[in-house]
Amino acid sequence: MRWVFALLIGLWAGDAAAQPRYVDVAAAAGIEFEHRNGARGQKQLPETMGSGVAFFDYDDDGWLDLYWVNVAGPAALYRNEGNGRFAERTQDAGVGNSGCGMGVVAADYDNDGDADMYITCYGANILYRNLGDGRFADATATAGVGDEGFGTGAAFGDWDLDGDLDLYVANYLDFRADPDRACFRQDSIRVYCAPWTYAPEGDAFYRNDGGRFAEVGAEMGFAAGRARELSAVFSDWDLDGDLDLFAAGDGTPNLLYQNEGGHFAEMGLIAGVSYNSQGQSEAGMGVAAGDYDNNGTFDFFVTNFYLETNTLYHNEGEGFFRDRTTDAKLGKPSLAYLSWGTAFFDWDLDGDEDIFVANGHIDDNVELFAETTYAQPDQLFRNDGAAGFAEVSAAAGLGAVQSSRGMALGDCDNDGDLDIAVSHINARPSLLRNDMGGERNFLAVRTVGVESNRDGVGAHIRVRTGPRVQMREVRRGGSYLSSHDPCVFFGLGTSAQADEVEIRWPSGKVQRFEGVLAGQVLIAEEPR
Repeated sequence: MRWVFALLIGLWAGDAAAQPRYVDVAAAAGIEFEHRNGARGQKQLPETMGSGVAFFDYDDDGWLDLYWVNVAGPAALYRNEGNGRFAERTQDAGVGNSGCGMGVVAADYDNDGDADMYITCYGANILYRNLGDGRFADATATAGVGDEGFGTGAAFGDWDLDGDLDLYVANYLDFRADPDRACFRQDSIRVYCAPWTYAPEGDAFYRNDGGRFAEVGAEMGFAAGRARELSAVFSDWDLDGDLDLFAAGDGTPNLLYQNEGGHFAEMGLIAGVSYNSQGQSEAGMGVAAGDYDNNGTFDFFVTNFYLETNTLYHNEGEGFFRDRTTDAKLGKPSLAYLSWGTAFFDWDLDGDEDIFVANGHIDDNVELFAETTYAQPDQLFRNDGAAGFAEVSAAAGLGAVQSSRGMALGDCDNDGDLDIAVSHINARPSLLRNDMGGERNFLAVRTVGVESNRDGVGAHIRVRTGPRVQMREVRRGGSYLSSHDPCVFFGLGTSAQADEVEIRWPSGKVQRFEGVLAGQVLIAEEPR
């Protein structure tokens, strides 16, 4: 179990003073997975969408493992050996599906104490049930979640507060209606057809009825064909105790579903997140939820297309959001890039959330008709509080260029700062080790539900250190096609402890810890 290693600091760490802050250790760690999209020149859309990655501890040994999804080759599961190396265990675990894989989300859907996986595909999706002995079983048919659309982002959350995790699956568009469509730039340069040339495809919403799921999307208010969706995240943005849902639309309005108890109401336009500040829908790729300004409400960050800005929707309270991209200085630095996976996280452990963005163009011949490149550097934005965000990508060691897609956060070396796994099109991935060192302190929280779902998804965690209060939410989903570390991380700066940790569970119970020492993973089991 991971908390066994809570106080082991820096088994992989390099020199704390070394630069850059992020070092790509994928090759040194033994990760030989290579993404393949199967492109043969026909420019079929699924081949350029890329795939995702998951950080999760499938064997419950206290070290985060990695699962890489693939399009035209087998996926790969890498077991973390705890010594800086990963060992490939795909066939042993039975998870080497070779379908047209897109995304992954890891969560304990059956409340048995280990992490299962849901894989979205262009075609039938797959649910892998963790058997608890290092192996998985394909439970798709038994569970009834084998949606056959153009599956992209997926998220687990207990929307009805019955103690088990329900599942939302974002479907993109109806590519099967015309898979051989040809599109061109400058009359002769063949490119991938724009998404708006295809009709949106209906999403799927599965209610968990104790391990068997029922598709209840229409019944719950999820209108079919409203948007071309690539990413979704559950978040209680209105702070009323139940999970709502944000879904990013690609060339269609973003959707914000408010949980009203027995159904959902789409509130995107009224709440102010359907469009940007110019009243335009954008090419929503990835989505992150977080409280970047520590005001006690959850905001959304959406990644978009080249020559569009990424968009920061600030939660103003009272049910309204405002596009504060320009105020936060996040607009201009994103115009030159096409962005995908993203996350709010405290990169430098100073007590506020920074932003990571994975970049890469869709057209591998884009240099022939536009002033940009296919391979692009990823970006890191440091949160400078009232001054907005400052791009620190180069100083943080993110100079390499690839055509990136999915990204996930996880502390894979158990040193308290968050590392980053990034999937690249037709290339080996990156594992970016955070070499923050011991300059600042952290606290991580792992929730174990009893009356609530076992993962504690939907719990709100507040950490108070002096006058500063940080709030996080336990989630399974978000980014782009990817799945983050199940622990929730807080930067404590130079503080040696958190004065108070408060957890509001989905069941409504409130739990408090006082004087919690820094440098550990706090395992919080829901009070009985």
